[in-house]
Order: sequence, then C-alpha cells, then structure tokens
Amino acid sequence: MIWKIISKIKNKALVLFGEIHGTKEIPELLSRLFVEMSAKEDFNLCLEIPVEFQNSISLFMKTGDENLLKTIPFFSKNDSPDGRNSLEYLNLIRDICEVNLRNKKRIKIFCIDPSANSQKEKEEGLADNIIKSSKNKKTFVILGNIHASKEVVNLPGISIIPTGRILSEKLGNQVFTINILPLKGKFFNLGIKEIKNNSKDSNYFVNKGFDYILEIEKVTPCSFL
Repeated sequence: MIWKIISKIKNKALVLFGEIHGTKEIPELLSRLFVEMSAKEDFNLCLEIPVEFQNSISLFMKTGDENLLKTIPFFSKNDSPDGRNSLEYLNLIRDICEVNLRNKKRIKIFCIDPSANSQKEKEEGLADNIIKSSKNKKTFVILGNIHASKEVVNLPGISIIPTGRILSEKLGNQVFTINILPLKGKFFNLGIKEIKNNSKDSNYFVNKGFDYILEIEKVTPCSFL
C-alpha cells in the first residue's frame, strides 16, 4: 500500500493527505510511509495541531525529550476530543524524531492549525501556514478530508472553499491530494462512530476533490494517552 502512494507522489512538491480523524490505522500507515520516504530525502511535515504548540514540538524534535510531548494539553482526550490528538499521532511524531536522531536527518514538523473565528478563516489560515512551512523542501500535510479537498465542499447550510482548493489555485500542479478512505469500521471523533456507506461512489466530494483515492478496508478507533 505504501508503494502505491510513493509512485503517485514522486515528483510532487506538496502532498496533502485527507483523513477521517480518530483511527489507529491511518496515522500508523502514514508513519510507515514517512519513515520509508526519509531514506530518500528530508522533508517537512505539517500536522493539524494548534500553532501555539510549535515551540514544544520543535524542542522535542531537537532533544527527543518525551516529557515535552506529554505536557502539551492538546494531547489530552478531554481537551481535544476529535482524534487529531491520538496516541497514534503522538507515536508518529516520536517515529519522525527517532529517524532524525538516529540517521541525522533534518525532517521538521510544523503545527499549522490557526486560531480562527470562522470556517473561512480556518481554511485560509491553514493554507497560509502550509505555504510558510513548505518552502524549498518536499512537504507532506495531514488534514481532515474536507480541508484537503481541491473542490468546493457543499454541506447543509454552508459552502466551504477548502485549504486544498486555495493551495491548488495558488500553486497549481505542485499540489497533489490523496484521500485515505476507510470502507468500514469505527473511529473516534467526539465519541466512537461508525463508518457507513463509504466508497468512491457514495462519498459526496471524493471523486472530484482528490487526485488519488487510497482505500483502506477497515479502521478501528484511536487510543489516547
């Protein structure tokens, strides 16, 4: 499965992964991908973590001191109960740090979730932070799949111009978007929920919003510290 992704992103400068937050399997898959990619080149990684925690993440990446991670309130299930803050994502950060320290790599992790008062501000802030973090180096970004879409997303009562759309308009074909699409299973986002009718045909924005769809057979809910 990893090799399917690698073949698609070989010449792309900015790769956005769209996900359903709150699974074990998606961050574990992406961690394996990034470790594999680290053997080929350094890169930047943008995570949907509030920007206020950048200093703690950067210091951890330099030192490997896990106490710095454990004291970040974002990684409390109660403070951030939507699955972006799972133990699996904490482990992904640890994996990248270990690669850096062991192999003398210079992979950087950037926190890109802005403080925003509206959906529009959120999408524009994410896009601005990604652009700032992606100069002169291949960059991977993990976002909720609505944010990562290249097409306008119409939901009941709201039309969203997502981050992926903003970036593709500014950067053109440098941007490649991948939706990681679980076909069945359960995930944690404000509680345990079940994936229903999830496929290329039934998902309302998948076909037109992403350059590639990576299907995962089944997912299970994430865990927390």
